[in-house]
Amino acid sequence: MSIGDHGYWDRWNGTWRFGTELDTFMQRQRETALAVVREHGIHDARILDIGCGTGWLGHELRQFGRVWGIDLSADAIQEGGRKHPDLTLICGNFLEMDLPGPFDVVVSADALPHMSDYEGFFHRISELVKPGGLLLLMTQNPFVWQRRSSIRHVPDALPHAHPREWPSRSRITRSLQPAFVIERLTTLDPGGDQGWLWWVENRYVRRGMGLLVGRNRWRSVLERLGVGRELVIVARRQPA
Repeated sequence: MSIGDHGYWDRWNGTWRFGTELDTFMQRQRETALAVVREHGIHDARILDIGCGTGWLGHELRQFGRVWGIDLSADAIQEGGRKHPDLTLICGNFLEMDLPGPFDVVVSADALPHMSDYEGFFHRISELVKPGGLLLLMTQNPFVWQRRSSIRHVPDALPHAHPREWPSRSRITRSLQPAFVIERLTTLDPGGDQGWLWWVENRYVRRGMGLLVGRNRWRSVLERLGVGRELVIVARRQPA
C-alpha cells in the first residue's frame, strides 16, 4: 500500500497481482511468512496485512486467525474481495485510516519504499501491534536494487521513486527501536549485477558455486551475507 497516484497502483496490481498463480519470488515470501508465524506458535490471532494488494498473502495466513488487509488500490481490494471473501479488506491510506487494532501479528510485503512518511509508517505500526505481538516486514533492499540493472522504475511523481531514496537496513532497525526487539534480520533472493555485486548474478559464478556447494546452499550463504533483494525483518513488540 503506497501513497501517490491511485491509478498507477490500480494498473500495477492489474498487471502483476490479478493472476491465479504466485511467481517464484512471491512463493518464497509466502513460505517465509508461514514459517515465521508457525515458529512463533500463532493461532486464533488478529492479523493485519499492510499493502495487501489482492490479499494473496493474507489468504495464506487465514489459517492462523482473522485477517484484515489494507491497500490504496481500489481495484486490488475489489479483486481481493472477489477472490478471498474470508478476508476483511480495506481500501485506504494506511497512515490515516482508523484500523481495528491492536493486532497480534502485522505483516507487510513490499509496501514500505513508496510510503510518503517512513517515520510515520513505523510509528503507526508500533501503535497497532499489541505488546508482545509480532511484526514481519519484508521490503526491498536498496543496497541491492541500486546495483541491479533489471528494475521497473515507478513514476517520479510518486514518493521515493528511486532505490537511493528507500530506507536502508540500518535506518529500518533504528526506526523500529525502542518499540521493537529485532529477532531476525536476513534477506531473500540474491541479486545485483552492477558494481562489486556483478558476481552475484554472474552465470559462471552461480554455476561454479552450485556445483561446489549446491545451488540452495549457495543461495542461503548469499542471503545471510545480506545481498538478497528483499530485507526480511522479524521483530517483537516491547511491553508498553
